[in-house]
Amino acid sequence: MPPSLSILVVDDEPSIRKSLTLCLELEGHSVRSASGVEEAREAVRRTPFDLAFVDLRLGTHSGLDLLPNLLVAQPGLRIVVITAYATVDTAVEAMRRGAFDYLPKPFEPSQVAAVAAKVASLQEPKAGTEDGLLFDSTCPAVREAIALARQVARKGATVLLRGESGTGKTVLARAIHRWSTRSESPFSTLSCPSLSAELLASELFGHVKGAFTGAVTDAPGRISACEGGTLFLDEVGDLPREIQPRLLRFLQDR
Repeated sequence: MPPSLSILVVDDEPSIRKSLTLCLELEGHSVRSASGVEEAREAVRRTPFDLAFVDLRLGTHSGLDLLPNLLVAQPGLRIVVITAYATVDTAVEAMRRGAFDYLPKPFEPSQVAAVAAKVASLQEPKAGTEDGLLFDSTCPAVREAIALARQVARKGATVLLRGESGTGKTVLARAIHRWSTRSESPFSTLSCPSLSAELLASELFGHVKGAFTGAVTDAPGRISACEGGTLFLDEVGDLPREIQPRLLRFLQDR
C-alpha cells in the first residue's frame, strides 16, 4: 500500500481547489490549499509537502514563476502544473522550471489519483535504504566511494562526481547533501545540456528585468537561491564554453 502524501493545491478557483482536495482526501492524502502566490509561499515555509498541484494562471501572477520559489524552499517537492491553456510551449517551460508533471484541464479524478499514486510510489523506502535511497553494495569499489562521499560531505569542498549515465550520480549528490551540515538548506539540480547558453547563464547567475526577451522580473539565479545549500550541476562536462570562465571564477572565489 503506497504511503499517504502531504499535498498542496494552489489554484485561484475555489471550485478547483475544492474538487482536487476532495479527490485527494478520498485517496487518503492530507491536503492543504492556497488561492495565490503569497499564500503558497507561506504554506511551504511552514509545512513540508510531498506533492503540489499548481495552476498555470494565478490571478495576475504566473504559476510558472512560483515553481522556483517552491523548489528552493522544498527541493524534494514534486510539482504538477495544471492549466486550461495547455500548449507544448508551456509544458516544456514547466518541465524546464522543475515541474514533475503537467495536467491539462479539464481532468478526471482518476488522472489526479494516478499522479498522486505515482509520487507516492517514489516515496516508498526500500529495504537497506537510508532516507529512501539505497546505499549498500558487495562491490569494494562502490563501498569505498560511499565512504569517501560521507567524508567529503562534512567538508566545504566542491565535489566532482564522475561516471556514465545511469550510474547514480544524482542519487549520490543528494546523499552528500543530506550527510552534510547544509542538509537543512536548499538542494537544487540544474541540467547543463538542456538549456541554451543564454538561458543557462541566467539560471546560474540570475538576470535583471529586460535583460532578454521574456525577462519580465529580476531573478536571483540558482547560485544565489541555493546560498548555504547545494547546487548540483548535472552533466557539467557539457557546460557551454562561454559560461565556463564565469563558473570557474565563482568556484575559485566562492
